[in-house]
Amino acid sequence: MNKKLCRLLDEIQKTEEKIEEYEEHLKELNIRRKQMEDAEIIKSIRSMKLNSREMLSLLESLKNGTAAFPDKQEATDGTVGKGRREGCDIQEKRILESEETGNENRN
Repeated sequence: MNKKLCRLLDEIQKTEEKIEEYEEHLKELNIRRKQMEDAEIIKSIRSMKLNSREMLSLLESLKNGTAAFPDKQEATDGTVGKGRREGCDIQEKRILESEETGNENRN
C-alpha cells in the first residue's frame, strides 16, 4: 500500500481516538458542572434559613414563575431601583399576600 496513504489512515485513526477521549472528557466536565451548580443552588436556598413550609412555598413559586426578587441596585434615597421587568409588582403583591396569609395562620 502507498506509504502516504498508510500514514494518513494512521493519523485519521489517532485523531478519531483523541476525539472519543475528548468527548468523554467533555461529558465528565458537564457532569461536574451540573453537580457544582446544584450544590450552589442548595447552598443558596439553605442560607435563607427558611422553615419547611416557607421553603416549599418558595420552591413552588419558582416553579410557577411567580417568585419575585428585589433589585440589588438601590437608589441614593434607599429605595429599590425601578430596573425590574414588567409584571413583577403583581407577582410581589401575590407573594406578600400569601406571606400575610401564612403569618396569620401561624398566629
